[in-house]
Amino acid sequence: MALSARTSGVATLVLRVITLGLLTASLVILATARIHEDTLYYAGEIIRSSYDITFKDHYALRYVFSVAAIGCAYTLLVIPLAAIAAVKGMAIGGASFVRLHIFTDIIFCALFSTGGAAGLGFVVDHQIHNKGDPSRVLRFLHFVDASCGLLLAAAICTVVMIMISVSMKT
Repeated sequence: MALSARTSGVATLVLRVITLGLLTASLVILATARIHEDTLYYAGEIIRSSYDITFKDHYALRYVFSVAAIGCAYTLLVIPLAAIAAVKGMAIGGASFVRLHIFTDIIFCALFSTGGAAGLGFVVDHQIHNKGDPSRVLRFLHFVDASCGLLLAAAICTVVMIMISVSMKT
């Protein structure tokens, strides 16, 4: 069953807004996740100084954060185009623009997938090599898991948008 141009435009707009929400939530969760350790004193001497661990301390988590931030910027850029297409009931530009738009959606879908996979790989690797971590470390890893899950959900929304765009092209 083929969708009308207006219906597919509205569906794409809704999916883009959902994708933006998922990416923003992923950014917020990853940015606020941290492990804080206070300074430990014994007999007036410092045994262990205080420290914070955030996403900035691990390259894989920096990549996850960067992917979510770039994805937010891209989604903010194309939401007005999707809104115009939903109101007009037809795609903006010619066939070349539609092909370019599908291509960029495919690139960002791959980017979201690799970002989510990199973060989940970090968590699994950390859990394998550091058994018996304190609860605050596990809490941090759960935040990273949630952030990566939202990034993968954004990838799924992007796949559905690609399917709608390709079905409208044919």
